[in-house]
Amino acid sequence: MDDSTRTLIVNIFLVIHFLGIAALLAGFFTSMKDMKTGMKVNAGVFHGTYLMLLTGLVMAGVTKPEELNAIVIALKSIVLTVIFFVAYTYRKKEVTPMWAMPTIFLLTTLNIALAVFVGAAA
Repeated sequence: MDDSTRTLIVNIFLVIHFLGIAALLAGFFTSMKDMKTGMKVNAGVFHGTYLMLLTGLVMAGVTKPEELNAIVIALKSIVLTVIFFVAYTYRKKEVTPMWAMPTIFLLTTLNIALAVFVGAAA
């Protein structure tokens, strides 16, 4: 695969990755009105999380190995996996623990900070 095709694929999946971030954060901000009674994990959080996880793995798979920072990819994947399992565990529960949604938000912020300040490319 030549570099222009690889760049195009990465950019397409990056846009989809951003849509996953938007869905996750929109789901969080939508449920903020219930912050004092227990925020519910809604579909936006769950679907945004696995969309981010899948597109991130595709981008890492398409990028040349010598261009990747494996430690950052591993950290971001671990953070997204934790978000995914917290969202999956509490998505259909009537009572969500008070810590679940703020933790999802903080882990999402951590994931964005890793991408911005450290970057996945070496």
